[in-house]
Amino acid sequence: MSRAALWRQEGNVKERERKANETFENALDEGRSRSQKGLIPMISDDKTFNLNPMLLHNISKSPYFQKACDKLKDWTSLVDEIYYEMKHAEPWGQGAAKTPSTAFCLLLRTLCLRVTEKQMKSMLDHVDSPYIRVIGFLYLRYAADPTILFEWFQPYLYDEEVVRIEVNVKKGETTIGKFVRGLLTSQEYYGTRLPRLPAVVEREITTKLGEAAKIEERALEHLKDSKMMEYFQRLGSKVQALYGDESNPVTWYDAVIDRVLLKDDNGVKFYRPKFVVTFTEYGNTETVTIGEMDMPGVDHTVSSSDVKRESAPYHDRHRGDRDRDRSYDRGRETRHHDDRDRDHRRDYNRGSYRYDDRNSRDRSFSQNSRSNDERDRRFQQNDRDHRQRDRSRSRDRDLSERDRSDIARREPFNAALESLKSATASVSSDNVSGRDNADRYSDGSRNAQIGRCANGADVRKHPVKKSREELAAIAEKKRKLMSKYG
Repeated sequence: MSRAALWRQEGNVKERERKANETFENALDEGRSRSQKGLIPMISDDKTFNLNPMLLHNISKSPYFQKACDKLKDWTSLVDEIYYEMKHAEPWGQGAAKTPSTAFCLLLRTLCLRVTEKQMKSMLDHVDSPYIRVIGFLYLRYAADPTILFEWFQPYLYDEEVVRIEVNVKKGETTIGKFVRGLLTSQEYYGTRLPRLPAVVEREITTKLGEAAKIEERALEHLKDSKMMEYFQRLGSKVQALYGDESNPVTWYDAVIDRVLLKDDNGVKFYRPKFVVTFTEYGNTETVTIGEMDMPGVDHTVSSSDVKRESAPYHDRHRGDRDRDRSYDRGRETRHHDDRDRDHRRDYNRGSYRYDDRNSRDRSFSQNSRSNDERDRRFQQNDRDHRQRDRSRSRDRDLSERDRSDIARREPFNAALESLKSATASVSSDNVSGRDNADRYSDGSRNAQIGRCANGADVRKHPVKKSREELAAIAEKKRKLMSKYG
């Protein structure tokens, strides 16, 4: 290629870049000059819209975005373009090149045009394509005030409409509800980052998401109960309903059902019925969902998880505690070995293992080995003591049927043995008292050996030896008892 051709090519590139910048600036000016009446307030920069700088640069230079800016001049044509062209909601297209996707090109065009509250409500409730709803949610997440996000997203937290977000995954489908909850709880979005929410707003959203999860759980329980649904659809039924405002926290109040709503104002059918109730305490009328109602007299101070835990068997309730204890023991052992590895790595980094000095290396290694071996011995001794206590407790606590039968079988033998010992003692005492001890003892020490002095004072008794006949009788009795009782 000649030098002139290279210059022409470079000139064409610069011309395309200049035209792209001019088109983007005209689109921004078009949105700034629009009447602010009814528009959703935007706190983001009206030039970047909190988009990633590289993503914004690639979108503004994209031929498709320039075509959209020239062709799509109003909200209606933009919605039609989303319906026909958008196939997924990732920020980047297929391939290794950083080519912006159709979805984010149309999102930037929507941000440039600005959207009113009425138009946003129509996008979020659109029934023709879920991608029209996705663009509306992304618009709010990038540009709207974070304090109003949950108010917009709350009715759709558990919407069951299926939408395809990922481009390369065959089974990359999800629901609108999961998509919305992901926008509220995560900053990562398929290779780009969403604007960071303030810490106060993030904590508030987390709390409200927990309350919404309880409402959804209650709604599913109501939908499974056909008798309860018949009761709710009967006008005039007395119920409990949730209500709260800026000055009063959300709590349960007695109410009466006035109407059952199955469709919205545009004739679109709700995927779950809604109810118009009147609160008897204050007389105000509100529209509530099925999860925000319950039967009268139900105590909501105890959660369903607590009820399930109390109704479960004792061993089931405490199984989780035992599992946590076991996991703690395993984690303690793992941490022990990790500490050893970390000590070795630390010593290596500090130069304790110097390969040019064998004596220094061996001395350092032996010191570390002794300390580690001592720690191993302490750990193993504690483990053995722990297992020994467990075995002794279980042995004292649990006696098998065989042990009980052995004890019962040996009770007669033990009783007979005790009677034999008492009989032997009585025979010995009679022999001592009746036997002539003149040959064995002298006259002067006879009273002392018998056990009592002449003045009646007690003295220590000497052991009395049994005769051969007595020992033979005792052995014969033991043999008979052993042969009888085993």
